Order: sequence, then structure tokens, then C-alpha cells
Amino acid sequence: MKNNERLYYLDWLRVLAFGLLFIFHSARFFDDYGWHLKNEEHSMLANILVGFTHGWRMHLIFFISGVGTYFALKSRKGAFIKDRFTRLIVPYLFGIVLLVPPQKYYEFLQNNWFTGQFSEFIMGYPTGLMEHHPGATLEWTGHLGLHIWYLAFLFVMTLVYLPLVKAISKPNFLSKSLKFFSRNLMGLFVFILPVILTEVWLRPTHGDYLSWADFFQYSMFFLVGYFFMVFDNYRSLVKKYTYLFLALGAASSWYIFTRYPEINQGETMLITLINAGIRITSSYSWVLFFFGLSQRKLNFNSRYLSRLNTGILPFYILHQTVIIVIGFYVVSTNLGILTKFLIILTTSLISTILLYQIIKRVNALRFVFGMKILNRK
Repeated sequence: MKNNERLYYLDWLRVLAFGLLFIFHSARFFDDYGWHLKNEEHSMLANILVGFTHGWRMHLIFFISGVGTYFALKSRKGAFIKDRFTRLIVPYLFGIVLLVPPQKYYEFLQNNWFTGQFSEFIMGYPTGLMEHHPGATLEWTGHLGLHIWYLAFLFVMTLVYLPLVKAISKPNFLSKSLKFFSRNLMGLFVFILPVILTEVWLRPTHGDYLSWADFFQYSMFFLVGYFFMVFDNYRSLVKKYTYLFLALGAASSWYIFTRYPEINQGETMLITLINAGIRITSSYSWVLFFFGLSQRKLNFNSRYLSRLNTGILPFYILHQTVIIVIGFYVVSTNLGILTKFLIILTTSLISTILLYQIIKRVNALRFVFGMKILNRK
């Protein structure tokens, strides 16, 4: 990659990956899986949409985060840790205090766990958090932050793997090995082997959502995103074999759908190993397919791209709170499922855009939403 060359397809991929979250969470009211709020009637289409995208959407976001870490390290250098703290932990703490409680309030209202006003609910909210907690695990990131657990995960991941990603910039055994594996297609699949092993090892005992098993699985995608920026050959291979990854993703996803929920189990160690391999291969194939497709189709600039890219973090932090508040009132109506979904999606998107127009103009809000402070001069 040439110095200062702008890879526009990475910006588009980032915008589309985070934009998908609006569709995903707007559909969560209507699937059969557990979530904060639910519509009375469910939809098979919602099950398919949520089930399919759940297998790779966060993997893609962590892959893009690895890419972003590569560029952040190059630009920030000595101020990198401070920058990551400001961009990730400050918004995370802000979200815990002001954006998460409304989500829990409406969840409690719909489930008849609470019937009072929000001011009454918030007085007992901290006590409730401490009474029912997951213990000394990474699940605290979701227990406190709900959907913004990603910010805390990414910060921890960045600290853990910082020595590793710095090491590959120097000539050593690790960097030479990665360069060697980038020579052919089979080298791309080396990365999934340790993830399959950790799945088999950790998932039976750490299988809860946002456990160590999830952390190490997302870590691989984070590291792969970083490695792909260091070694150009990986990107060229993915672009060349884009549609092979589409075929692998489609085949493995079909296998998973037809064998759910057995795909998450195994009567023997061999079956467990095979099932874990298929699940990881599915996630990996879809991430590489979208990455390759973006290289082929999206490497162009637009006057809107920079604005969209700048607003991603505030949109991500806000979106689920806005969706839940609006969805609470929409699902209580007698409208059809499709109508409810479209109302929730469009109204929450417009509302978030309007809120963002305020955030981007106020430096105090820009700071707590992880944006750069404006220089008034």
C-alpha cells in the first residue's frame, strides 16, 4: 500500500457494517430469540435476518476495528493509548450513565417488572445492577453497557494485543511467518485454526454471551484486519477469491441453519470440533467476502463519505436506545409486523440523525461521544 493512499472501500465497509445495526436491532422486536423488548407476533423473516447476520456482523466490525487500529497507530503513535481511551472508554462510561438506563426502563415496563415513573426507576437501578451480576467475567461489559459492550471489548483487545501488532512491524519470526502465509490461498485459513481450538476448549465452560470464548473469537478477526493492512498480499488474495468466500459462506450458513441448534453441540470431541470449524468458517468466509466485494465495488470517493464516516461512533452509541424507546410505543399498536418494522427503522434513523446534528456542534457532546473536539478558531 502506498503511503497516504486512501482506501475508500474501507470507509464504505465501515459505514455499511455499522449501518446494518439499525436494520438488525429494528428486527429484534420480531424474532423468536430473547431480547429487551418483543412484539406480540413474531416473524420467520426476522428469524432468518437476525440468525444469518448474527453469525458475522460483529466479526466484521471487529475486523474493521483491526484495520482502524493499524491506521490509528500510524497517525497517533505516542498518543495512541490516550486516544483509544478517549474514543472508547469515555463514550462507554457516558453510555452506561445516560443511555443504558432508558433501555432497561422500557424493558422493565413491557415485562411488568416495574410500573412507576423513570425517576423512580433510576433511583433503584444501581442497586439492581449489583444484586444480579455475572461475577468476575467480561460479561460485565454487556451487563453495564448493553449494546456498547463493543467499546470496552475493543479497548481491552487493543491493550492486550498492542505488543503483538507492534512486533510484526519489525523483521522477526512472526512477521516472516505472516508474510510466508500471505503467498497463497491456504495461508488465509491459518488464522481460523487457533479460534476453532479455543472454541472447543472455552465454549463448554465459558459459553455465555460476551464470555472469554467470544473475546478470543472476535480477537482473531481484529488481528486479521490488522495483518491485512500490513501485508498487501492478503488483500490481493481476498479480492481474487471473493466469490469463493461467498460460496463457502453460503454453504456453511445453510449447514448451520439446517442443523440448528445441534450445530452448537457435539456428542463427541470430533463432532464438537467439526461443528466449531463450520461455525468459524462461516463467519470468516462472510467477512472476507464482504471485504473482497468492497475492494471490487466500493473503492471510490463521495462527498458524503467523510461525513458518514465521522458520524459512525455517535450513531452506534445512540442507535439502540433510540430504537428501544420508539419501538416500545410502536409494538403496542395493532399495525402489521412489516409496518411496525418500517416505522421503527425509519423513525429511529431520522431521530438519530437529528440528535447527531446537535452532538456534532457542541464540543462537550463531541467529547463524550468519542469525536474530535472542534477548533473554534
